[in-house]
Amino acid sequence: MFYLLFLKLRNTDQKKPIMSFKLFIASTFGLIKSTAKLETAQNALLADYQIFCEFEKSAELKEYNELDKLTKSAAFLQKKSEIQHLGLKGSKEAAELAEFKRLGKNSCLKKFYTTLNSDELKRFERISGSETLAKYKVLKTGVEKHSLDALKKMDKQSKEYALYTEFEKLKESDDLIFFRSFRKSSAFVNYELMLDSQEHKRHEELKKITGSDKFKARIDYLEDKQKWEKTDEHKKELRFSELKKIPQLATYLKYCNSNAFDFFKKWDLVFEDRFNAAKLDPEKWMTQSHWASQTLGRNFSQVGDLHAFTEGRNVSIEFNTMKIEVRKERTRGMQWKAPFGFVEQEFDYSSGILSTAGVEWWKHGILEAKVKYQPSSHLVDAIYLLGEETSPQINLLEMGVKNRMGMLTKTADGIQAECESISGLKAGEFYIFRLEWNAHSLVWKINEREILTVSNNVPAFKMHLNMASIVVTEPTNLPHCFEIDWVRFYQHHHKA
Repeated sequence: MFYLLFLKLRNTDQKKPIMSFKLFIASTFGLIKSTAKLETAQNALLADYQIFCEFEKSAELKEYNELDKLTKSAAFLQKKSEIQHLGLKGSKEAAELAEFKRLGKNSCLKKFYTTLNSDELKRFERISGSETLAKYKVLKTGVEKHSLDALKKMDKQSKEYALYTEFEKLKESDDLIFFRSFRKSSAFVNYELMLDSQEHKRHEELKKITGSDKFKARIDYLEDKQKWEKTDEHKKELRFSELKKIPQLATYLKYCNSNAFDFFKKWDLVFEDRFNAAKLDPEKWMTQSHWASQTLGRNFSQVGDLHAFTEGRNVSIEFNTMKIEVRKERTRGMQWKAPFGFVEQEFDYSSGILSTAGVEWWKHGILEAKVKYQPSSHLVDAIYLLGEETSPQINLLEMGVKNRMGMLTKTADGIQAECESISGLKAGEFYIFRLEWNAHSLVWKINEREILTVSNNVPAFKMHLNMASIVVTEPTNLPHCFEIDWVRFYQHHHKA
């Protein structure tokens, strides 16, 4: 049988592994990041990425971008500046008001309007159109044909003298005396002078302009200190300000020109179990090894094992943590014994094994698991990848008899181990163990700190995930729990 290669070494090397000096120094001097802080930061970043992706497709972002472009455009800023600096002072309207006021102070125009609105002018115009004046003018024409001496010598009974007498009477009437006097007055002379003047015409034009509702509305607008705030552009500016207060926008802007999300963009989470259900998910795990399911259909132990793998009885989920428990109890199980094959026998200890072989196999990717580092010198707790029968074993983590990360490969001379000790870690603490597997290398990390790189004989075929606890020598402190908080596998994102 060729599974769990670390078992092949357990009887040949029982010495306690030499502590990794590099890891010891890193752990001692705080060069390994805090698991809690690291996980908090990763979860926060993932939450921000989810917000980013959701908001990136939102109508609010589309509106924000449109308003951002609009409110920062030269045309918008110029219009805003013009409106905000626009006032009555210096305007065409102010000039017209000033000109109207100036013309209103013109002495001739003032005298003109005084005359225009006077009773004298009304009387003058009434007399001008009267029959009395018309008759006076006719009589005057007749009288003026004769000299004064001729009129005095004229027969008093004659028709001509009668007309002369009537003329003299009209001439001395109050209306005609007033008419002649007013016509010669400076007020009337000024009136006639200004009536068709440019000043009068312009004054009347400005009076009509400045008295119009349109002009008054324009004056109100020019004097309004809030005229920008009443524009449609300002409404858009306010909407832009409202959008800037959306928390999701702040998150989006924080990362839109950043490479912080490169990992999430490049990698797809193809497998994850946070063990937050009440029991183990059968859609992800089976409680047998791949070879057990392919041969007997039940678990079996190898030669020298002190335990029997139960069918999930030693696997539990408590407080969102999966535990594989090793217990001291009489347990019957199958074991390979040559030349008889599989033989049922009784063991003193029970344990458990989990595998994704029934549902998930991967070629290349990133394997991560958050595990409590709690090694026991009598046991081997391991998370590892296996392929088919001739596959090497890639240990994400092995702790107990040996505390290490690396790859075990079966060769003609035995087992070749390309590993790095992790004995410098603090017992009882959770760490995030990570394996980056590509076509050219295998890279192991603990809390983002690189521990080991292997570039030779990198597997280029699909492998499945396993987790197990194995009893190597008679343990003393039981039950023993192998605790995993979560496990994930990522693969490169492939665009459709």
